[in-house]
Amino acid sequence: MTSRRSFLGYAAGMKDQRQELLVDIGAFENLAKELVRRDVKRIYVIVAKPIQRFKLCDRFLEILQDAHIRTFLSSCKDIQTDPATIQACTEECRTYNCEAIVAFGGGKTIDVGKMVSVWITNPGLSLYQMRGVNKIPNRGIPLFVAATTGSGAESSAIALLRRDKQIYTYYSEYLLPTTVVLDPDLVLRLPMENMAKASILALTHAVEAYVSPDAGSFPADRANADIAIPIFFSYLEKCYKHGLGNDIYLQLMMAPYYSGVATRRIGYGYTHSFALYIAEKYDIAPGSVCAVLLPIILEYEFEQVKDALADLAKLAHLCSSRATKEEAARAFIDGFRSLCRRVELPDSLPFLKTEDMGEIIELALYDAKKWGNPKKLNKVQALSILRKARYKEQNIL
Repeated sequence: MTSRRSFLGYAAGMKDQRQELLVDIGAFENLAKELVRRDVKRIYVIVAKPIQRFKLCDRFLEILQDAHIRTFLSSCKDIQTDPATIQACTEECRTYNCEAIVAFGGGKTIDVGKMVSVWITNPGLSLYQMRGVNKIPNRGIPLFVAATTGSGAESSAIALLRRDKQIYTYYSEYLLPTTVVLDPDLVLRLPMENMAKASILALTHAVEAYVSPDAGSFPADRANADIAIPIFFSYLEKCYKHGLGNDIYLQLMMAPYYSGVATRRIGYGYTHSFALYIAEKYDIAPGSVCAVLLPIILEYEFEQVKDALADLAKLAHLCSSRATKEEAARAFIDGFRSLCRRVELPDSLPFLKTEDMGEIIELALYDAKKWGNPKKLNKVQALSILRKARYKEQNIL
């Protein structure tokens, strides 16, 4: 088990890691030119087959091939964060003797890239031995990621692995990608509903980091949540409904990046843990679960997080500057629900089965023990929260 004490010790000792950011229209092509400049000879590319059908990688690969750089695409038909995928990709990367990895896609693809990168340089350890806090002794080979959904995985120091309905978590500064590419031209050609779900997940992480009791110990990390949260409220709906241009999309792509940075030392909260296991159980996007759960959990923690939520409401212009702290905090919760409705995310989880709730609660509470949660949650209280999430009318238990 990863204890709160071990996570705090790891967070306190984590060094500041600066990532190279390539942020602009055409930044993905610029990454190819940068790899040519660095004289990298052999590159392993991880990209899901559905993404390949959009031909978003074609120009990137063409630039590399014109420079006589060998590129090897993952043979996996479906990129999943399971041991079989990670092992297959690691074996291919090692067989091809690649010097660097490029992961192109959403959070799962980026997590696979992270794990392949560090397993290459830690061959004596199993995936099981590396799980937990700070259990990866050696830095991985250079990892370059092009984020297409904006989940915050591109800037976080965590990776998730799924095995037989279990979720293994990995925390290490060595999981941070070397370079991050944020190119709005890529996002414009992908389904916006995917970005909406990922954005709500990243927004949830930013809120949890901001209201965490541990946030005061890491003010620089918390400041990234300050930046991210107003961007989501300002631009997510505009991008989802109107597509106002590359400059707006670029803003929305930066917000998850800031959110991921905010979580590096502070961590997450109950919503993250419950969303993880509910999403895994029912095969839905974690962002859809967060859309329902975060407001309910914030209401449960209301007295403890009221001041922080009031600050966020004013930062995001969700209330009058003359609103009381309680009014402002309520406005933030209402504003989050309203934003989720406007991007057509669910307001309930009717598929939640009563017989599944006990297992979900046990797993989520076990996972959440490592976080600085504002208010402790027991099994009875957690059951009440899941019952509320199941119904549209939030007062039904």
